[in-house]
Amino acid sequence: MVSKSLLGRVVVVAGELSFLADVATKAGEAGASVAVVSTTLPELEVAVRFRADPHDPHSWDRIAMHIEQHLGPVDGAAADDAAYDVVSATFVPDLTRRGHGAVVRVSTGDDPEDVLSSMAGTQRAAAPRSDRGGPDR
Repeated sequence: MVSKSLLGRVVVVAGELSFLADVATKAGEAGASVAVVSTTLPELEVAVRFRADPHDPHSWDRIAMHIEQHLGPVDGAAADDAAYDVVSATFVPDLTRRGHGAVVRVSTGDDPEDVLSSMAGTQRAAAPRSDRGGPDR
């Protein structure tokens, strides 16, 4: 189960895809401190909310700095297709250096628990996802 693996972790959810609200909610329920970066997602009970364009690479230096100042180092992120490259460029170097976490590309229809497991580097106790995969999952 994902819930124990996210206790004390910092998770970023970025994009405009409405499904990301489910990911942010599940991450919070699993014990993570969640930062949301979006202009369209509804108000959610998260630790930090940025009403900013998640696809704009010029915003991320400032946003990442604020997230890390308020919540700590980022342990994983979920982003829609449009935000994935910029979120990866922002967080993957540090995630790689620290040896844990991932940036996960999400799309409508993904299972939020699977997204969180991929982000945290854990596996769910469930059937394997034969229809999913790829290097960024």
